[in-house]
Amino acid sequence: MKKTLLLALIAFLSGCGFAFVKGPPSGWQEIQDVDALGTRALIQPCTSSRTLVWVDAIVGVGGVASMFEYELTAQGGSVDEILGKLGYGVMGLAGGVGAVIGLTKTNDCRAFNAHLLQERRGDEQASHEWLEELPDLGVTGLDPVFRVPMDKDH
Repeated sequence: MKKTLLLALIAFLSGCGFAFVKGPPSGWQEIQDVDALGTRALIQPCTSSRTLVWVDAIVGVGGVASMFEYELTAQGGSVDEILGKLGYGVMGLAGGVGAVIGLTKTNDCRAFNAHLLQERRGDEQASHEWLEELPDLGVTGLDPVFRVPMDKDH
C-alpha cells in the first residue's frame, strides 16, 4: 500500500510545466505600444528557463522506462502490480505532457522577450561613426611600447 501511495505522489510531483512555468501575457502579439509591452512584462513575468522542462522530461522518460521494467520483473497480474504499472505510466505521461506544455510556454516567453527587446531598440544599428569624431592627438598605440612614432607620412 505504501508503494502505491508513493507512486501516486510521484505522479503528481511531475508536471512542473503545468504548475510552475509561466507563459507570456496573452495577446502580446497584438500590442504595438512598447511601454505597454514593458509594463506587461513587469506585471506578468514569464519563465524563460528550461530547467523545469528538463525535470519534466527526465521524470517522463523515467516513468515510462520504469513502467516497462516493472512489467518485465512482475510475476503474475496482482492488483499491486497493475497499480504499479499504472502509477509509472501516469508519471511518465504527466512528465511528458508537462515537458511539452512547459517547452511551449518557455518558447513563447523567449519570443516575447526578444520582441520586446527589438521594439525597445527600434531600428537602430550599432555604428562606429563616433570613432571618427574623436580628435587626432598624433599618438598611436605603439608609441608607449616602442617609443617610435607611427606617422602617416613616413
